[in-house]
Amino acid sequence: MSAANAIYHIRKLLVETGPRQTALTLGRHLYHRAFPVKYPVHPFDLQHGVDTSGLIGGRRLSSGRIHDRHITAYWGTAPSAFLEVFALWNESLSNGPYSSHDYVFIDIGCGKGRALMLASDHSFSRVVGVELNPALVSIAKKNLIKWKASAHTCDDIEVLNADALEFPFPESPTLLYVFNPFDVHVTQLLLDRIQAVSLARSIPIDIIYMTPEHAHLFTVVPNLQLLGEGRAPPTTEEKAVDAFQTQSLGYCIYRLPPPHR
Repeated sequence: MSAANAIYHIRKLLVETGPRQTALTLGRHLYHRAFPVKYPVHPFDLQHGVDTSGLIGGRRLSSGRIHDRHITAYWGTAPSAFLEVFALWNESLSNGPYSSHDYVFIDIGCGKGRALMLASDHSFSRVVGVELNPALVSIAKKNLIKWKASAHTCDDIEVLNADALEFPFPESPTLLYVFNPFDVHVTQLLLDRIQAVSLARSIPIDIIYMTPEHAHLFTVVPNLQLLGEGRAPPTTEEKAVDAFQTQSLGYCIYRLPPPHR
């Protein structure tokens, strides 16, 4: 990269994410350029014989599409954090007209599919992964072949090689799982799309937003309800293989009810 390009990208990061996140991003980039790391296999993979480990930076996830430069990275969800946040979301349904049986779970930027496998052990009507990168889609599909060799609560699982801004929403209550896959620009576009889809529905769209770096965008969405927020600590085993030495994962849980008619 030329000096001019480097300056352009740094300025762009400063505008989009602010000085603190820019410093963190540049620090990680320089560190991994100087000290390439082979990440250990995650305990989830050792237990189930699948491949969901590793950290893949956004620049290595090019698909040839216009929004490639807005991808953050691939890094699999900590299973313990997923289960904790899922339980909180499930509790939010206790006094409503729907149960998890009625919902389709959709992982936006599903990567290698770890969250899909975790979700399939719960009573969703369907589990869907949306992933733009063909190589990650291929890995996720191979993982699901192994995963489906044993019984799970939801056996209707698929991965779509599709754009998060274009895939078809199901005609049923929907839970979107968003593990910070995009920068602020595409996160805003995704929210715009969710709002537009919601206006034509009579059923809710729920969102679990993990590592919610751009939660400020959600606060201005009309009628969006914040059901819960907090931090979920990984287990000791998960921390031992964590690229970022994460002590806890932030989360926000939202519900966008259908518009009043």
